[in-house]
Amino acid sequence: MLIKLFTIYVYLQSTFCGCGSEKRSSGFEKPDVKYKIERIGRLDDSVLESSGLAHAPDSAFWTHSDGDNPAQLYKVTLKGKLLQTLPLELQNTDWEELAEDPEYLYIGDFGNNMNSRRDLRIYKLNKSTYNLSGTIDFAFEDQVKFPPGENELDFDLEAFFYHQDSLYLFTKSRSKAKKLKLYVLPAAPGHYTARLKEQLAVKAMVTAADISPAGDQFAILGYGRLYLFRVQNGEIDLRGRHSCIPLSRTGQAEAILYTAPDQLLITNENGKIFRVTLSKR
Repeated sequence: MLIKLFTIYVYLQSTFCGCGSEKRSSGFEKPDVKYKIERIGRLDDSVLESSGLAHAPDSAFWTHSDGDNPAQLYKVTLKGKLLQTLPLELQNTDWEELAEDPEYLYIGDFGNNMNSRRDLRIYKLNKSTYNLSGTIDFAFEDQVKFPPGENELDFDLEAFFYHQDSLYLFTKSRSKAKKLKLYVLPAAPGHYTARLKEQLAVKAMVTAADISPAGDQFAILGYGRLYLFRVQNGEIDLRGRHSCIPLSRTGQAEAILYTAPDQLLITNENGKIFRVTLSKR
């Protein structure tokens, strides 16, 4: 019953919700670019519940399945054709996202639907061998109860990216008062406390994030919405100029990746692949 209700919620969010409330309450502006959203492919049927995206060799992409699925990466084309399955000797408690720097790939095993996990971790893999280089274990600095009260369910995590030796984490709020919380971690193996940097009221449940190739913009994906933030002076925060783009009919979209300065790739848990193209007005 809960799964059915959540599916209905996601459908309503992605189909009918616009950005009006965010413009009024959180300073989101009308996009200063034109945008085009199109479906361009479908993932191979063996790729279940795509939840993360990263660049792979030969103009292909890595994706992975959600928790309770095999601990492996799938190399796919832009249209979704499966090129390679890469098993990893890791645990997939709840893999939710991929991030990357020039040398390493990061797998976020930090899905936390019930807000009760005490074993949040990020696996760091060497891109040349895809062997484990280390694990980043962490806890949120402001979480003291596992789980917290029903009005404080703000510690589910499905979105992060790498920037200048740090990892930036964006939580998915399951409370009535939806909020986007930004945390920061070092990108080096070890045990850490994720530092809360900022928070901002948003309506969508956040599922993925990525930073543009030039590092001047980052995108946050939510059910039915795409949030774009300008990076000012190399600083990742939620105070820069930000806009909201409604995403109609993308469903339970869970992964996003910049494929060019003006293009983003999105996949949803049903295997559909979408492209968002941005252009100057």
